Amino acid sequence: MSSTEPDLAIYAGPRAYRHIQNNGLHAHDIGTLIGSAGGPKALALTGLDQYLFADWLNTHDEPLWLFGSSIASWRFACAAQDNPHQAFEDFAQLYIHSPFPPQSTVADITRSTQSMLKTLLGDEHAQAAILNHPRYRFAITVARSKGWAGSRDQRQLSAALLSCMVGNYLHPAIPHWFFERVIVHDTRSPLPIHGKHHNQARYAALDHNNLFETLAASTAIPLVIDGVDAAHNWPAGLYRDGGLVDYNFCALDLDGPGLTLFPHFTQKISASWFDKYLPRWQKARRPHSLDNLVLLCPSPTFYERLKNRKIPDRSDYKRLSDTDRRKAWQNSVEQSQRLGEQFAQWVATDQFAQVVRPLPFP
Repeated sequence: MSSTEPDLAIYAGPRAYRHIQNNGLHAHDIGTLIGSAGGPKALALTGLDQYLFADWLNTHDEPLWLFGSSIASWRFACAAQDNPHQAFEDFAQLYIHSPFPPQSTVADITRSTQSMLKTLLGDEHAQAAILNHPRYRFAITVARSKGWAGSRDQRQLSAALLSCMVGNYLHPAIPHWFFERVIVHDTRSPLPIHGKHHNQARYAALDHNNLFETLAASTAIPLVIDGVDAAHNWPAGLYRDGGLVDYNFCALDLDGPGLTLFPHFTQKISASWFDKYLPRWQKARRPHSLDNLVLLCPSPTFYERLKNRKIPDRSDYKRLSDTDRRKAWQNSVEQSQRLGEQFAQWVATDQFAQVVRPLPFP
């Protein structure tokens, strides 16, 4: 490994790569930003998120769509606040210091996560900042459960998840027999989804009557956090983690103006949560919309700086003592500042054309 390798890597799909080679990369080039599921893995992006939302993206005024599922919807809630830099720091500390003992039940974890969300949303001003942000337009995926997946019985839900995983090996449409994509979105601007992809989802307006439920449902991990019953303006049903259907949003053809920016914790891209378990050759046969994508992710150098060379994940709750987990997660947040500093350096020196690499297939 080269000692001079930066902590941050930047990859681009074919069209985005040509654009960066010819024009560099500027905030006004970005028309859409997507955020992934991944739970505590998002802590490793804290420093990058702080720079992107508190500094770089604020230099442009045109509407910017934020497409997110699961924990990304909470990140975007921080991005919309008056002081995004502080909001991301507060969110990181809230996550780090929220204990989930190994013996916690689904009811325990549901109560704890909803308490975190209530703290994150704060008062009416914080909620209004999300709904009325002058630039950002939220589009949050939630998964409407169908059949056995819509049951709160753990055995039936487990059977549905197993059926999805096995069925996904055969055809990517099979998980949609159990989970339907519903996009809860800002209605002030037209969604940048057209053609056949527009018909592969149902839609609901995001408003003050369903904001909490939207963010809660999009992080309702099956068998871990209880689902959320249909909120205002939603189709009837029980709703779960949006990452089940849109883990990275690469299955949607987002065709708005400009490039699509994707700050992510790895260079690996999966359309849905179930695709994470597919072999590489099978992923290559799945449709992905990557032509316009600009991916920002930690490099191997960044991982070398972390405790145990890994970013936070939910296994840490069982693998580490609470004290060790907090130390490791805090270390990840502190080291993440390098990612924001690296991106800021590229902005200041206009080096994007020199450092960007063609996007490898996931």
